[in-house]
Amino acid sequence: GEDGARLVADAASSMFGSSDYIDLSIRVPRSMQLRIDDGSGSIRVSSIGGDVEIDDGSGSITAEELGGDINVEDGSGSISIKGVAGDVTIDDGSGSIDVRDVAGTVTVSDGSGSITVEDAGDFQLEEDGSVNLTGIRARSASD
Repeated sequence: GEDGARLVADAASSMFGSSDYIDLSIRVPRSMQLRIDDGSGSIRVSSIGGDVEIDDGSGSITAEELGGDINVEDGSGSISIKGVAGDVTIDDGSGSIDVRDVAGTVTVSDGSGSITVEDAGDFQLEEDGSVNLTGIRARSASD
């Protein structure tokens, strides 16, 4: 509809400790904005022209070829982002972060794990200490 589409998938845990799981592959129009709210499991997003928002509890995140901004809130797991026309904002609890080829600003708040940023318009670090920067066109830092 005019307000977008929403897909909800619930998997229940059994009393014996095993959990159901769901593997999803979803194709959307390239111009669509995307919001993902995920408890756990890996996420891969590619070739989206609009903004992307990901709220993830755990699991790896891969995002490539994005035409807008991307905002990631992640509890744990590796994050790999490549080819973004807008800004990248990451709030991460733990896990490695690898960001490459970003036209805008990369802003990172990270509890633990390595951070690598290569070829970005600018970089802002809000929390963490282990950062490897290459090809940042303008450098700024926040307290």
